[in-house]
Amino acid sequence: MQEIPIDSDYLIALRQGAPEAFEELYRKYYRMVEDMVLKYRGNTEDARDVFQEALFVFVKKLREPDFVLTSKASTFIYAIARNIYLKKAGRPSPEISVDQQQFVFAEQTDPVTEGLSHEEKDLLLNLMNEQLDNLEADCRSVITYSFYQNLSHAQIAVLTGYTEAFVKVKKFRCLEYLRKLVKNNPKFINR
Repeated sequence: MQEIPIDSDYLIALRQGAPEAFEELYRKYYRMVEDMVLKYRGNTEDARDVFQEALFVFVKKLREPDFVLTSKASTFIYAIARNIYLKKAGRPSPEISVDQQQFVFAEQTDPVTEGLSHEEKDLLLNLMNEQLDNLEADCRSVITYSFYQNLSHAQIAVLTGYTEAFVKVKKFRCLEYLRKLVKNNPKFINR
């Protein structure tokens, strides 16, 4: 999916409620939200409602004077829409704080980041977040559940319909693919 450039003119248009800006959001991101809702056994009417609410929340956040969009618009909108749908459907899920939706390294020792400077860790985290949107939806979901929401394999299995064993395998494969994307990124190679 091609990302909408979030430049200052576009943000201003969204904040002011320009119809063209909303049409562009709809054209770029509705299908992503609809796919997510259908995956959770919702219908197209649910998808329309969820998307409208997600856009309302997105624009409301954009209109906050101190708000800064730190992730891709697609990641932000997806997280909002998913939270709205799961809440409406009555499915148990802790909400993602969309303001904090970034990978973070816990206080644990991580062999990947051991020996890296603070700047190098920040670069690595930013690259991981950038590449997240390049993953397939099921990989994105497993990684989001695992790292953004800190859910257990059992909880992820309930939400996705996978077995717990498959969640472990899927998470490993998705992380390996994400690592490959990061390692092949010119920003990582040139560091």
